[in-house]
Amino acid sequence: MPDLGFTPPVRPVVAPHAVRRPGAAAGAAAALSLAAAWVHLAYTASHWQDWWAYGAFFLAMGVFQGLCAPAIVRRPRSAPVALGVIAGNLAIVAMYVLSRTAGIPLGPHAGVVEEAGAVDLGVTAAEVAIVACALALLRPRPRRLLVGALLVAGSALWLLRLTGRLP
Repeated sequence: MPDLGFTPPVRPVVAPHAVRRPGAAAGAAAALSLAAAWVHLAYTASHWQDWWAYGAFFLAMGVFQGLCAPAIVRRPRSAPVALGVIAGNLAIVAMYVLSRTAGIPLGPHAGVVEEAGAVDLGVTAAEVAIVACALALLRPRPRRLLVGALLVAGSALWLLRLTGRLP
């Protein structure tokens, strides 16, 4: 082909299943995860004084949430990373709700219902926001399936609670 002195513009090839860039959701999830990790690590010593397993639990939560931040930033579209972040933070939120409603499940304070404080509620709200951000990082089909499963599980828990089969 003869050289006409110009090059035609190159159009980027975009696959039909391409998804938007994760920027804001990944950044928010990572920042909130670091904040939650910092709080859990800050409270590790005081919980360790109550019982070593309470302290170990707070240490594990802090380390987990601290490691979630770089994992999310480094691999924001990784389904295993997003699912791990979602599962871990939902487990932490579930333990918080359990300890504030039915009481601490084990240890020297087993059965004692903890009071909800401002810091606790703030960190729990951050953990729920981390879950929402991690859900946004999933591709549409897995996100729909997971949101549906969470809604069914939540509805089942409420039904069990309202019928008196769950404390």
